[in-house]
Amino acid sequence: FEEFEGNLIALGDYSFENNSLNPGGWGNDLSTEWEGRDGSNSGQAFEEYIDGFAAEGTDHIGMATGYYIWQDTGVAIAPNTTYTLTVAAGNRNAGFSPAGNASTYALLAGGTNLGAASYADTAAVVGDTNLTLASGSVDASTFEASSFGDGAPLVFTTGATVPNENLVILLGDNSAGGRSHFDNIRLDAVAAIPEASSVLLSALAGLFLLRRRR
Repeated sequence: FEEFEGNLIALGDYSFENNSLNPGGWGNDLSTEWEGRDGSNSGQAFEEYIDGFAAEGTDHIGMATGYYIWQDTGVAIAPNTTYTLTVAAGNRNAGFSPAGNASTYALLAGGTNLGAASYADTAAVVGDTNLTLASGSVDASTFEASSFGDGAPLVFTTGATVPNENLVILLGDNSAGGRSHFDNIRLDAVAAIPEASSVLLSALAGLFLLRRRR
């Protein structure tokens, strides 16, 4: 399997623009595509419009220490497929994004029991190896203040056998203090397909066996 066929998976409110905030505005209500650990209006995750502080559009999402949100993509995990998750994380300033900021992102196998009753914080989710397919983190404090930058793409390749679950995206804060800010979430799926030479050899082998049976 050396040739690949890929496509971008459509995500709901991937840049957190659905609340149509005014400059300087913010709101605790998450868009319906995203769910928060303590519900959509807990105050621990919030959409903001801070002029110039965004990677895509005008708005972004911020979250408190240890908090997380997730989106069920509605796409079943496929075998022999490479998934690439790319996120932009923001450095608000030294107070909100201190050194060591850990803006964490992950691919999960399903979204069951992600509420507060099951997982206390982001670290607990990504530490569950039965749930987490892959996770990554970016220290947003390394970016210029009041700017966003992409974290390293999170790449995960499935094998022939996969969980019977949908692919879920997790965004969370895993810092000792401060906040995490995210924007412009992208997920690509690339399915491996056999090389043309492999297809031809398989066809010739089948034809040879057919002739021997005659």
